[in-house]
Amino acid sequence: MRGTAAASYHPVGYTNDEHAMTKTFSRRAVIQRAWQTAAALAASNGSVLAATQAPVFLNDPFQLGVASGDPTADGFVIWTRLAPDPFDPEALPYEPIEVTWEVAADEGMKKIVSRGNQMARPHMGHSVHVDVRGLEPLRPYFYRFRCGPAVSRTGRAMTLPTPRAPVDRLRFAFASCSHLEQGYFTGYRDMAAQNPNFMIHLGDYIYESSWGTTVRHHPGPDPVTLEQYRAHHAAYKLDPDLQTAHAACPWFFTWDDHEVANDYSKERSELMPDPLQFYHRKVAAYRAYYEHMPLRPYSQFANDQMRIYQRAWYGDLMELNIPDLRQYRDPIACTTPERQGGRVVDEAACPDVLSPTRTMLGREQEVWLRNGFGRSGCRWNVLASGLMFTDFDQIIGPGVGAFTDSWGGYQGTRRQILDLIKTRGVTNVVGIAGDIHGFFVSKVMDNPKDPASQVLMSEFTGTSITSESFNAALFNSLLPENPHISFVDDTVRGYVMCDLNHKTWRADLRVIDNVRVRNSSVRTLRSYIVEDGRAGPVQV
Repeated sequence: MRGTAAASYHPVGYTNDEHAMTKTFSRRAVIQRAWQTAAALAASNGSVLAATQAPVFLNDPFQLGVASGDPTADGFVIWTRLAPDPFDPEALPYEPIEVTWEVAADEGMKKIVSRGNQMARPHMGHSVHVDVRGLEPLRPYFYRFRCGPAVSRTGRAMTLPTPRAPVDRLRFAFASCSHLEQGYFTGYRDMAAQNPNFMIHLGDYIYESSWGTTVRHHPGPDPVTLEQYRAHHAAYKLDPDLQTAHAACPWFFTWDDHEVANDYSKERSELMPDPLQFYHRKVAAYRAYYEHMPLRPYSQFANDQMRIYQRAWYGDLMELNIPDLRQYRDPIACTTPERQGGRVVDEAACPDVLSPTRTMLGREQEVWLRNGFGRSGCRWNVLASGLMFTDFDQIIGPGVGAFTDSWGGYQGTRRQILDLIKTRGVTNVVGIAGDIHGFFVSKVMDNPKDPASQVLMSEFTGTSITSESFNAALFNSLLPENPHISFVDDTVRGYVMCDLNHKTWRADLRVIDNVRVRNSSVRTLRSYIVEDGRAGPVQV
C-alpha cells in the first residue's frame, strides 16, 4: 500500500534505481552491520547471545500487527511477522531471529500463564506461528511478542468451550471479499467493536488484481512470485482496522480464489494456461498466505498443497464445518477458448454441471465431511462455505442457468451434501457464505424447482467488505426464478453478525454507509432469525 509503510532508512548514496545503484553502503550492508554491532554489544556484556537473539531494527518490526486463530478448548494459534520494512525483501538478513512470546490471563500482561521462544525463519518470511496449548476453556487470554527491545501490541484471544459442554450463547461475525483498493476496512473495525467470540473469514482476504473504483493502491503489479504475494499481504495487514479486528479475537479461515488467481481450480487458471507456470504461482500464493495467517502448523505448505479445511465445536451449541472449495476440485465445466473462468450456462447445454462424478471437494475431503458432519449432537450445524450453496437459477424463463465457478457447476457434490442431511436426519443446518458481493437470504430446498419440497438448510450469504458489485438489476430480475431466495442486495458493503442460543439463530446484516470514506458509520440493514427445528430464515 503506497504511503502507509513506515519510512525506510536509506544510507547516504542510496538510490532506488536498480540500474544505477551508486551507493556508499548497500541496505544489506547496513542491516548486517546493525546485527554485528548487536552481537558485539552482547559479547561485551558477558553474554553468549547470537546476533539473531539481540537484533537492532531500523523500524518497528511488528508493523503488520498480531493475530490469533484456529481456537480450541485448550488454546489457539498466535501469529506475527517481523517486517521492519514490509516492502523491502532485504530489510532483514537471511537468518533466523529469535522471538519471545507471552500469553497472560490479564490485559496488563502481569499474570503470565505461558511463554516461550520461537525462531522467525527467513524461508517463511520471518513469520511466527505459536500453537499455544494447555489453557482453560471458554475464557479470554492476552498475548504479545518481543524481539530485542521491540514489543508488539497486545492481542486478545479466547478459547472455545469443551466440545459438547453446555453453552448458553455464542456471538460471531463472518465476512469476505476485502479489496484493498476499493475501500477502507471499516467493517473489520465494526466487527471488533461488536465483541464477538470469534470471526470467520470466508475468502478473498486479498485480491491479486486491480480493477474498479480505487481509493488506495496495491504495492505493485498483480503478484506472481513469493515476494510479490508477500508485499500484497503486507499492504493489507498494514490497515489499522484490519489489525484491530485481528487483535480483538481469534479468527477461523478459508480461502476462495483471489488469494491466488481469479476462478482457479486446483491446477487450472483462467489467465495462466500453462500448468507449470500456474503451479509456481500457486506455490508462492499458498506460502505467502500461510506466512500471514494464524494457522496451525499442520496447515503449513507442503509440496503443492496446504490443508485448511477443518471442523470445530462450540460446546453443545454449534458444530462448524469449514471446507476448502478451491484446492481439490475438478476443473470448471464447459469452458471456452474465450472464457476459461466461470460463466452462466444452461444446464441442458452443459450436462457436466449435473455430473455425479465431478467433485467440488475432492474425494478425501468428501470423506472427511461425510464422516463428521452433523454427528456432534450440537444444536446448530454450520457449513461455512466460500461460495453460496443455495441453488441460483440465473436464466430468466425457460432453461436453468448455473454459474460454473460456484456450487452450481458442481451439483453432484451439492446433491451428496443434501442427501447426507436427509439420510442422517441433521437438523438446524445453517450455511454461511461469501464471494458474490451481495447479501442473499435463502432457504436451501431439497428440490429448488419444486416449491413444495423440503427445506433442508437456511443460508446467509454476506456481502463484501469493500469489493464492488453492479448486478442489482440482474439479481432482482432473477428473484421470480428463485422463490427460495427471500432477499438480495448487492448495492451495499458489510458483513454478518450472528447471535445464537438454543432456541434461535439471529443474523444481523451490517452495512457501511460509504466504504470510500474512512470511519464511515455502520448500521444494521436487516435482521433475520432461524428458530430451532424450523428451517428457513424469517425477517425480524
